Amino acid sequence: MSPVPATVRLVLAPRWWGWHLLLVVAVGAMGWLGWWQLQSFEDADRPDGGVTTRAVPLDRVTAPGDRLRPGDPGRQVTAAGTWEAGGQVVVPGRERAGREGALVVTPLRTARGVVPVVRGWVPARAAVPAPPAGRVTVRGVLQRSETEADATTVVPREGEVGYVATVTLLAATAYDPDQLYDGFVVLRSTRPALADDPAAPAVVAARQGDDGSGQVGAWRNLAYAVQWWLFAAAAVFFWAAVLMRAVQEQRVVAAPTGAPDAALIAPRRTT
Repeated sequence: MSPVPATVRLVLAPRWWGWHLLLVVAVGAMGWLGWWQLQSFEDADRPDGGVTTRAVPLDRVTAPGDRLRPGDPGRQVTAAGTWEAGGQVVVPGRERAGREGALVVTPLRTARGVVPVVRGWVPARAAVPAPPAGRVTVRGVLQRSETEADATTVVPREGEVGYVATVTLLAATAYDPDQLYDGFVVLRSTRPALADDPAAPAVVAARQGDDGSGQVGAWRNLAYAVQWWLFAAAAVFFWAAVLMRAVQEQRVVAAPTGAPDAALIAPRRTT
């Protein structure tokens, strides 16, 4: 009997089906992760500073209490919920077109948690509009929390924070850490559109890397993409080696007892 049909029968034997399926799922997942990291790299190289144009629901990117991953900042996201006026704060000392003012940060209560939204900018000493009532769908740019280096010299008073970050919002509000999404969203548009919102914010350039460097973060995304594809190739190579060993062992078992073919006998461990 030809060894080729026997090999095919071995590979297609029912006892291998589960392992074949596991390989397909693993390779598919690693291939998708590599493609996703490549998309993040390409988006970071855009002239608009890495802000993607493909908006995805926020809960597909992160969840309350989780930390943002490399490549998440700069993504366009959407979220639906209601504004919570009681948690609104302002960030003083932020200039826009040479004018001093403040950012307005309003929490948006979603079905799963609370996401801080930079709703707009208002001039210094101007009244801060309360958020409109009713359900709203927002679209904006997801960004990593700022650090103390982003704070201005203006000393925050009651209802103000020095910079937009999870830690400052937790200190200024009564939210639980497990309720709050990491980072914040810079508002781009709302549905329905409302005219009494603060002035549209000057969108801060998205920070793509852990260290705040867009270029470093972008190249890291490319490295991650290559890494995932190498993992997928290694999985295929390992599985092919397992199958080849199984075929060799089958040939040894099938060989005549009196005259085994040494070329078909797989070397055995001596230790």
